[in-house]
Amino acid sequence: MTQPNSVDLECICKLLYETFHIPVFHLNELGEILFECSSRYALNPLYSSKQELVGHIFDSEDPWEFPVFKTTSSHEKFFSVSLEGKGSVSGSILVGPSMDPESYQHMMNDLAAGTSPAVNKDRMIDYYRSLPILDNLKLINAGILLYYMIYSKKLDTAEVIQKNKLIARKTIPVEHVDLAISENREHIAFHHDPLFEKKLFQNVKEGRKEELTKYSSIAPEKGSFGTMSRRSRLRNQKNVAIVGIALSTRAAIEGGVHPEVAYTLSDLYIQNLEEMNEVKAVDILFKDALYDFAERVQNVKSQKYSKSVTLCQDYIFKHLYEEISLSQLAEAAGMNPCYLSDLFKKETGISISEFIQREKIEEAKKLMIYTNHSLSEIYTMLNFYDQSYFTKVFKKFTGVTPRHFKNSNGAW
Repeated sequence: MTQPNSVDLECICKLLYETFHIPVFHLNELGEILFECSSRYALNPLYSSKQELVGHIFDSEDPWEFPVFKTTSSHEKFFSVSLEGKGSVSGSILVGPSMDPESYQHMMNDLAAGTSPAVNKDRMIDYYRSLPILDNLKLINAGILLYYMIYSKKLDTAEVIQKNKLIARKTIPVEHVDLAISENREHIAFHHDPLFEKKLFQNVKEGRKEELTKYSSIAPEKGSFGTMSRRSRLRNQKNVAIVGIALSTRAAIEGGVHPEVAYTLSDLYIQNLEEMNEVKAVDILFKDALYDFAERVQNVKSQKYSKSVTLCQDYIFKHLYEEISLSQLAEAAGMNPCYLSDLFKKETGISISEFIQREKIEEAKKLMIYTNHSLSEIYTMLNFYDQSYFTKVFKKFTGVTPRHFKNSNGAW
């Protein structure tokens, strides 16, 4: 894995700053600022210098395998990407502060009402107003983007969230754990039985959607998933759901769902979740996600094909936007083209060419619903010869023209 040199790194930091308008700092191994991109940044009045604030956030023990996210007592958000130190650069990149919309409104309301202690209320209000406001998912994506620019390695959103949760658990002082357990005893609010969690996600892994309904509703006697945020009940439920979706994603992949499908589904559920403003809506979405993952596992298990046909389908999935030939599929499956063609139709009930057409039309439907691409852009992207041929194939699988489908589904 090749790291950028110092010139590349400075360019990367400037690009990130110009894109998200969040302060970016390059720190050495001691946490000292080497350079920064932060012209719009106003210093928090609680600190005497940027170096003091950075020193409060910097941790030389942070892992380098993924971006690490941190929140201060003032609800400012930071993330850092540690540099391995094997190339010409070392230390870490620290990005922040920023705030999510919910925290920003919360702090501004507290300052206006005088319920939030501050050395200088007016200066704190001005400070918060100067911060970039990004929702949590966008900040996570910024961290994943920075990591990719540095290490050229793709990271999964749900996995990054889960790993940061594990870090947070490891850094809780022992004495605080004892206090938290005492508080739980006082309020009879213990965590759920580990066996319950195991059964819940085992049902996802095995595709048992019907059995899942028995476990997806958390009864009071089962306990709770714990407190992941003290700021609000809504934020806590969102955090719980995000972790649950991350675990469901892993279970679905183990159950046979294609990783790219599972990860994309996970991202979409988390994006929708972050937009919700009611606890009940978050709970419903979490259950829908569990059922969805389980149903997809169930569908995969009901279609048990030979290794050669599965390899063929996987190749089609990964190269759907390309022109796919029988010879390419035969090479991927390690078989004679004619034999593969006969085997594929025998196992799936349709020819390879028909399967490719069907998958391309399914992809076209998604592009019509979720993007603003024109029909001409879509059929070109999916390698159809022309619009009339695309319309013919589309109508064959859907019964309607692309235009009719797009209009009836309220697409762009």
